[in-house]
Amino acid sequence: MTDLIIKKLINNIKETNLDKSSHWQKYLGENSNYLNEFKQFGFGSYTKKSLKNIAQNLLAKIVFGNKVFKTDTYNKYKLTFDKINRYIDVDTIRHIFTYEKIKKTFNPKTICIIGDGKINGVLGAHLTYPSSKIYSVNLSETLINDYLIIKKIDTKLKDSIELVDNINFTNTGKILHLVPSNFKKFLLNKKIDLFISMASFQEMTVSEISNYFEIIKNNKSKLYSCNREYKKLPGGEELYFDRYPWSNSKIFFWEDCPWHQKYYSLRPPFIRKYDGNVKHCFVDFS
Repeated sequence: MTDLIIKKLINNIKETNLDKSSHWQKYLGENSNYLNEFKQFGFGSYTKKSLKNIAQNLLAKIVFGNKVFKTDTYNKYKLTFDKINRYIDVDTIRHIFTYEKIKKTFNPKTICIIGDGKINGVLGAHLTYPSSKIYSVNLSETLINDYLIIKKIDTKLKDSIELVDNINFTNTGKILHLVPSNFKKFLLNKKIDLFISMASFQEMTVSEISNYFEIIKNNKSKLYSCNREYKKLPGGEELYFDRYPWSNSKIFFWEDCPWHQKYYSLRPPFIRKYDGNVKHCFVDFS
């Protein structure tokens, strides 16, 4: 029997299709197998444990150094991933760096992840801030894929999920709220402390980015953004980090992201640069 949340999200795909940039029209077309949590669709990777991990561990330490693998955040991810035979890959490592940095200065009670993938952001938020309420806003297919992974992991999240299926939805005591992008206005006036965008603004249309900034400013929230400095999407849309609607924000830091410049591959060249500089910042709209 099909899970009710999955069924509702499948029926909602046509609605979130209206929010897709040319990037997502390409990667999440009609034939995408979004029900397979192991497949890559341009929103992160799910790496199973294997003998390849020996080489991957060596390359990861060359790219990122040793310190991140000794952090509390890394250990929490590893403990969770080990139970489902999942390997901590580049996508997860970048989130570990992010939460290690944010938690040093901020303790949010309510968090919204904009455009997660393979639950890296949602899981990190829950592991770092276990008592916090979490919203995950995304396209329907990505929410389905994340939901399938969440149901496999051994955390409180698995049994504390609800789907927001209209903008007037009434919150319950659940920890995680899945929000399809066509219902993003539900997030208005929710007193959300922190929004996080990890490589998600860089794959939206300019108007969609503006919609999310309107929501962030409405909540008088803090925002962590880690996105490409410049990116041209398949349909020709051009996105500039510095041109996002930053007005009226207080900047805590704004710089090139040190852990989002290079990545490793098991094929030569083994150490590669991302296709374009990536910047990150932490700003306050309160």
